[in-house]
Amino acid sequence: MPPAYGQGMHIAVRRTGGFAGTTRGWRVDTDTCADPDGWRELVGALPHEVPAPSPAVRDDFTWTITVEERSVTIPGSRLDGEWATLVSRVRNEGDPDTG
Repeated sequence: MPPAYGQGMHIAVRRTGGFAGTTRGWRVDTDTCADPDGWRELVGALPHEVPAPSPAVRDDFTWTITVEERSVTIPGSRLDGEWATLVSRVRNEGDPDTG
């Protein structure tokens, strides 16, 4: 559940794995973005259950999505729906996370 109205959220996305085994990350602080209500709606629409694990896929990415203190890890082959929408938006509008 997202924080109470009027409070910002910290959203981080980390992608690991793939052919080269690299790690990349992006982050958004909704306190400083142009559309905090849009982020709140997107986070509020996330399913409460994470997609079930699937058999390992060679060279697949693994996505770790953190909203405030809740983190979920989803294999790339299972990243879809609202989770994929959130990841795409953080990657497109967020800042690279070098930490």
